[in-house]
Amino acid sequence: MKKNKINVDLLLKNERSTIDRLDVIIVNALMERFSVTKRIGLIKAENNIETYDSEREETQVKTLEKLIKDSDLDKKFIVNLMKLITTESKKNHEQIKKEIGE
Repeated sequence: MKKNKINVDLLLKNERSTIDRLDVIIVNALMERFSVTKRIGLIKAENNIETYDSEREETQVKTLEKLIKDSDLDKKFIVNLMKLITTESKKNHEQIKKEIGE
């Protein structure tokens, strides 16, 4: 039995409201994460530490894989998303190095 249009519209509105709330949480989490990675970039730049840490990135991927193991999330999608985020962090670290070096 089909739900009437009003009920469907209300259901969609409620679900989309949840998505909007989650999007805010995601963006706030990213802002906090990049604030922390900026501090890490400063520490690395001030102490002449390499931007890229392959061991750390491997550990992150393994942790994510464990975290999503029993979920419906696509492993490849999550790993690619984290690569995108870490690439941006490394780019920011390189910029900090340039600024500190000036």
